[in-house]
Amino acid sequence: MKQGSKQPISTTDKEFLKTLENWLRSEPEIMILIRYSRAAENKSFEFFTSFAELGERLHQMKAETCVTAFRRLQLPLRGLVDDEFIDKCLSVIPDGSEYLLVETVRRTAGSESWFHDRAGVSHDELRQDLEDSRGQPVAVGLYPQEKR
Repeated sequence: MKQGSKQPISTTDKEFLKTLENWLRSEPEIMILIRYSRAAENKSFEFFTSFAELGERLHQMKAETCVTAFRRLQLPLRGLVDDEFIDKCLSVIPDGSEYLLVETVRRTAGSESWFHDRAGVSHDELRQDLEDSRGQPVAVGLYPQEKR
């Protein structure tokens, strides 16, 4: 886990867990970025509104998994993707800015499940990514900046 320091902190570290718990007391949700070890740069973004759910998710991860937690609300544009939502995203996110789109309901294929996400830098890419998620609940915004 990276938490503003250069040295990784274990996701089982009591101080780290207490920090996340405190964040969830003062924020409506936190987002985490999970980078899976030895998985071809596979990663996922997940949102949590309860420390119990977050703690359980962290407990499920392998020790080599890297987790970055974002305290402040990320991806503030929320809703079901339709024409109006697409127009709103295109009006709020400047063309040429890096964006992130995360579906907020897991996709499932067989025994695998994940939160679909896409990133890009142009309005053309954003429009296409939103079209690919049409009818799905999503969170969209500028790509979060990690503090190291």
